[in-house]
Amino acid sequence: MIINKSISLTCLLAGVTLSGSVWALEVGDPAEVSGVVELEYGVSRGDSGRKYGPLATKIEVGVEYKPTDKVDLHSLLLYEDQQLSVDEADITWHALPDEKLDMTVGRQYLPFGAFEKAMISSPLTKDLAEASQDKVLLASHKQGNFQTKGYVFAGTSPNTGGTGKHDAGYGLSVGYETDAATLGVDYLSNLAETNHFETNDVASEIPAIAVHGLTKIGRVTLIGEHIAAAKAFQPGDLDGAVTVAAKPATSQLEADVDLNNDRTVALAWSSSSNAAEIDLAKEALGITYSQPLYKSLAGAVELMRSKSYDGANDNALTAQLSYEF
Repeated sequence: MIINKSISLTCLLAGVTLSGSVWALEVGDPAEVSGVVELEYGVSRGDSGRKYGPLATKIEVGVEYKPTDKVDLHSLLLYEDQQLSVDEADITWHALPDEKLDMTVGRQYLPFGAFEKAMISSPLTKDLAEASQDKVLLASHKQGNFQTKGYVFAGTSPNTGGTGKHDAGYGLSVGYETDAATLGVDYLSNLAETNHFETNDVASEIPAIAVHGLTKIGRVTLIGEHIAAAKAFQPGDLDGAVTVAAKPATSQLEADVDLNNDRTVALAWSSSSNAAEIDLAKEALGITYSQPLYKSLAGAVELMRSKSYDGANDNALTAQLSYEF
């Protein structure tokens, strides 16, 4: 979780680029800056051999600026894999009070899938379905414990035959949330638009559904999610990577146990089906222990066992240090 710290800007910031427009912050304008620095190192061994991963560094710096009570500007810079990028850059108009109607435009992550976890590693549901797009228009409505989100975005997925592309993408998310539980159902018009696919050409769009929930029972938090394509990828899709028609699906089950004093043990299982040709593991089972070390510094260690579609089994041990500000 990123912890916000309110500060007063004493110099002119460069601004936030949103869909071609530049927003400059004036001297003395209030803003909220938050961030996280993660250092991660892992070792794996098994049927695929022994591997010592390089020390991975991830840095996120977010800026929230509210010129009025009707408008929020948000940007998130990400340094990962030795590359610096603008991960998010959007502006929200609070058209009606109390979150009755919010309109957000810009680069943002689509509300498809929840991907809740206390593990170091991401579940296979996130590996398959996390999606960010440059040109998104999202409308959000909240009524009591219910929240509905609808969005459209400029598609990037080409037609497999090379005749243009699937121009417009869209989706819908419906969620219910209380202090003890959350439940959500999401729809995405084309699964090929997610971040997983480096080549995302398809003969026709692949609609997908996500169902996810979380409940707290005493000190235990239970998490479940299932994401599935509603239509099959066809032979020739994804630059020829697909040779047999298949509808990929992924699932996640996780139990997080609160040991007090912000110490947590997480047990997680995730799996995929019909995903042999889209570079996903078949199954993963793991345990993570995390605890604070000093003030905003926290540490975690994880043991994960994964199985590929060719039957190879591998074990990975990962350690992580994270600092939030």
